[in-house]
Amino acid sequence: MLRRTGVWELWGVRGVRKFGRTEVIDNTLNPDFVRKYILDYFFEEKQNLRFDLYDVDSKSPDLSKHDFLGQMFCTLGEIVGSPASRLDKPLG
Repeated sequence: MLRRTGVWELWGVRGVRKFGRTEVIDNTLNPDFVRKYILDYFFEEKQNLRFDLYDVDSKSPDLSKHDFLGQMFCTLGEIVGSPASRLDKPLG
């Protein structure tokens, strides 16, 4: 049972740089995250991204204390090229 759902972490794979975390959404299997991130998009450059998803069960910011649910890899170009700039992919 998911008590607190959330925390997508967004990482830029080139030089592995963490961009941030979403807010935690309580008690849902289908969270609708509000926080948005603005990234510079360079058409001629492949910009790899990694999203990590955790089931958060406490207020601890330490992700090792939460359940890792999976991750998704894509490029910023895939997101920009998707309808309404919204990309759906399964977790790996």
